[in-house]
Amino acid sequence: MPNSPSCCYVHIGIPRTGSTAIEKFLYENRQILLDRGILYPEVNLRGYGHHDLAYLLSGGYPEWAIPQPRNLDDLAADLCHASAAHSGDILISSENFYLFPAIVRLQELLTETGASSGRRVVIIVYVRRQDEAQESWYSQTVKAQGETCEIDESIDRWRYLWDYRARLAEWAAAFGVANLVVRPYETTQFRGGSLITDFLACIGVDPTGMDLPTEKENARLNTDLLEFQRLVNRLPLGSQQKRRFHRELTALSLRTSDSELFAPGGLLGTAEKSEICRFYEAGNAEVALTYLGREALFLDEPAAAVSHSVGLSLEKLIYIISWLMARGGQGE
Repeated sequence: MPNSPSCCYVHIGIPRTGSTAIEKFLYENRQILLDRGILYPEVNLRGYGHHDLAYLLSGGYPEWAIPQPRNLDDLAADLCHASAAHSGDILISSENFYLFPAIVRLQELLTETGASSGRRVVIIVYVRRQDEAQESWYSQTVKAQGETCEIDESIDRWRYLWDYRARLAEWAAAFGVANLVVRPYETTQFRGGSLITDFLACIGVDPTGMDLPTEKENARLNTDLLEFQRLVNRLPLGSQQKRRFHRELTALSLRTSDSELFAPGGLLGTAEKSEICRFYEAGNAEVALTYLGREALFLDEPAAAVSHSVGLSLEKLIYIISWLMARGGQGE
């Protein structure tokens, strides 16, 4: 992506496409980016991204998010000051711009703060094959948002979230098709071999001299531990109380990843994955033609599901509870 004229990049995610890893990298390398002409403004950064800005533009915080004391006017003032002090590119990022879209208000904010003054607004979005996206999203909503439903109900409830044809059309209507950079979230399609190098290519930055991350952000719970968290979510507790053991359950999932103690398989069977892909097939083809100039959006075929026996046996429950007790149950 050429940097002349200057750009105002808005990375909108989407959810479950490595946004946390991208934002952490941007935050840790913000001085190098600034030296190369790109400002990653510290506008109330939460978890390395501009999530509060996205929440407040959409009207407020969801139940599962911890509200911050600063209001939208305060954040807008910060962005205005940052924009006025920098003549080059600006980059803001949050998957919540896609999850809670307030496109017109975002346009107004960029105009009012001067972020888009003399800069072309470029929307960067990563799209993930929907069978993987639905499975990963369900896991995220259980572990971080207090979800209690089964995955089949989650798939039905969130079908529109992964309708890229419809969702991206809303952004294209506001900013123009030519100003949407749509990148498939597939390792085989990442320029430079990684998500980070691919993102840097989107903003015209050479990764030379930068420390590229090797660890995966936002580790997921295995199937059994996810079910344990889902049962915890059914208790009459507040959102933050439900997440009390989240960190320790994630640590246990990582610690036992090479053992046979917990179910290693995914949440969806082969037939279910194929059905989800068929549902979005026509829309994906249109997205590929519109934004990539080709027929196929995703190049990898869905992998065969790994069969497993899901069930929280007494042995597993004892192990989980013992782990939590030994670790002190500090969590998040």
